[in-house]
Amino acid sequence: MNWWMLAPTGLLLGWITVQDFRERQVSLAGLVMLFILGLFYSCLALQWMELIRRVAFNSLFAGIILVSGTLLVKLRRPGDSVSSFIGSGDFLFLLSISPLFAFGAFLVFLNTSMMVVLVVFGVLLASGRTNSSGTIPLAGALALGRRLLR
Repeated sequence: MNWWMLAPTGLLLGWITVQDFRERQVSLAGLVMLFILGLFYSCLALQWMELIRRVAFNSLFAGIILVSGTLLVKLRRPGDSVSSFIGSGDFLFLLSISPLFAFGAFLVFLNTSMMVVLVVFGVLLASGRTNSSGTIPLAGALALGRRLLR
């Protein structure tokens, strides 16, 4: 990718990171713009069928993660809601970056970034340096990871 392709994506990922870390929410407009940029950039490099395959497989995998996580939480703590462990912005972020990755690269990115986020926020929690809500700004951390990987 050229700089003129990376610059808007980097700025948008930075904006999403700042929003999630400060406000613990991500604007839908930012996620839609990220998805549209991903589609635009992928259209330049891929054929339509490959782009559709990328979005479908990555979205399906993100959906499987959400459903299995929901079932796990419901089995362990029947009174907890889905929003107690993953926000809708986190799931929508995963959908919005789906055009940017091939399926294998999406799996590696997701697993690696989740492990790093959990370790970093585990250390912050143990040291008492987290905010009072105790939530992890997952979309912001993943956006930061994606920005560093480009």
